[in-house]
Amino acid sequence: MIFDPESKLIVSLVVGKRNADTVVQVFTDFFDRTGGYLPELITTDEYAVYETVILDTYGVWRAELELTAKEEQEFERNGMPEFYFPVEITYATVHKEREGGRVVKVTQQLILGSEEQMEKTLAESERSQTVNTSFVERWNGTQRQFNARKKRKAYTFSKELSLHEACTWLVVLWYNFGWCVRTLRQQVQESPPRYKQRTPAMAAGLTDHPWTMEELLHYPLYPATDDTPPKKVRTYKEVLERLKGVERKLASAPEGI
Repeated sequence: MIFDPESKLIVSLVVGKRNADTVVQVFTDFFDRTGGYLPELITTDEYAVYETVILDTYGVWRAELELTAKEEQEFERNGMPEFYFPVEITYATVHKEREGGRVVKVTQQLILGSEEQMEKTLAESERSQTVNTSFVERWNGTQRQFNARKKRKAYTFSKELSLHEACTWLVVLWYNFGWCVRTLRQQVQESPPRYKQRTPAMAAGLTDHPWTMEELLHYPLYPATDDTPPKKVRTYKEVLERLKGVERKLASAPEGI
């Protein structure tokens, strides 16, 4: 799952085990949904697959740009490396140390990008001034409140994957469009205090009101036609094949790339 901490919107989600292939799928979906938007800061835990997939999602080989001879010469003069990763993106991870089942220390590590840009992004954030994964963890708790199929040690666990997936998406849809998050409310009057309640979708500018369950269930869906080409699902093996030699190229690239 990819979560926007500013609006609390769940942007992309893949139902299934967290493995290399599902990480590729969720980042591919996020890239498509956001039109290639470059996030200023990405934070995750230390699952090693993330760095590789982020490089694949946003990095580009110069050979893939189909440059003209004139553009190729200009890129050579400017010192553009063979593999380019956008300087606009910073990526950091969170390391947690536990004792007796409790977290006693949290440290952050910058993986991609510059320390200065990361600090600038955090300083400008309205939600958090530290690198963390608490927003996703909080959503996991909210999800278990909404979806009894995901509660721990309960008889309501899913017996069929199709029903589990359907219920998961219904909860995500309701959370995004129907659930008013307390921390997203906007004060419209000081005395007496009055607030405008907002859903994540409202905060993201996708709608102007909280949707009812009736609205959500009656919203028309248009299935793909028979002539719509199936969307190709890339695998982690394909990602590794595309990124062969990237570590060596990045090591020799100019600072900040």
